[in-house]
Amino acid sequence: MNRKDKMIGCLMGGAIGDALGYQIEFERGIKDREVTHYSNDFGIISDDTQMTLFTANGLIWRETRGHLKGISPTDTVYEAYLDWLDTQNHTNNHDKISWIKKIKELNVPRAPGMTCKSALASGRKGTINEPINNSKGCGGIMRVAPIGLYMNNSEDAGRFAAEASAITHGHPLGNIPSYVFATMIYFILNDDLDIEDSLQKALYQYKDKFNVYGKEYYDYFVELVEKAIQLSKENKSDIDAISELGEGWVADETFAIAIYSCFKYKNSFEDAVICSVNHDGDSDSTGAVTGNIMGVYLGYDSIPDYYIDHLELKNVVYEIANDLATEPSVNEYGDYWVNKYVYGKRKDD
Repeated sequence: MNRKDKMIGCLMGGAIGDALGYQIEFERGIKDREVTHYSNDFGIISDDTQMTLFTANGLIWRETRGHLKGISPTDTVYEAYLDWLDTQNHTNNHDKISWIKKIKELNVPRAPGMTCKSALASGRKGTINEPINNSKGCGGIMRVAPIGLYMNNSEDAGRFAAEASAITHGHPLGNIPSYVFATMIYFILNDDLDIEDSLQKALYQYKDKFNVYGKEYYDYFVELVEKAIQLSKENKSDIDAISELGEGWVADETFAIAIYSCFKYKNSFEDAVICSVNHDGDSDSTGAVTGNIMGVYLGYDSIPDYYIDHLELKNVVYEIANDLATEPSVNEYGDYWVNKYVYGKRKDD
């Protein structure tokens, strides 16, 4: 399994978990393994995958333009999110940086998070030091996996993921999970750590290097994560175990449900993702985060063909992931790459 296989697996896995969960996101009374396939054999993605793709597009745009003379990844991701906001409002208020902005399937609202929309529409960019609201919704964590894939060191992976989350979500428990999640992705990809070791190393790094929110929030988050790990070892049904962790509408619960699913079924992408979406709650976000983790851990080839072949925009997800895994060079890739990641359009658009 090479690096590119892991990176494509991460984004494709997240999109698949999103699509499986999106079809039951607002339903109640869900049973274990009630959903194992796409409705009508077609996996429709939600805002989770939309925003993940815009995150990745913004990062590659920054890289191609030579780090934009010191402009931070958070700023370029913010610009990409303003592109996404236009797609949801059918407006053209932002000078686009994202070539994917023209794709018609991405110009359809798919239950977009109201916190994401209202924060971006405010004209202010939320930061960790100057939060834009007090939301800890899962809209911050479900989109930041590309940051863990993109960064050159683990501290940047965590810090910029937390900052990207804080663009729209101001509560500490909206951003601590993003830090740990993206750092896990980094360690799995770059250090070949397994899920358990990557989690423990990410938690330690947060406490040792970042811990800007203080002991109370960190301890609460760790307690919930440890509960998820313990539940994964107990002889309970998945639906009962997940109900003890919450419904995933907030970021700490989303992450805990993903950790439960990944620990319980660490050798099977399919079983982990199915587990993560079959519950009453924000099934697309728990599925997306689980799919990201399992995809980078087991790789693209571990994902059953059915889930890829019947996924909406599978070629776009693959293309963005493949581009993220490519070392961009204007001289090597020429006009086609420049048009995509400098001028925000494909050469043939």
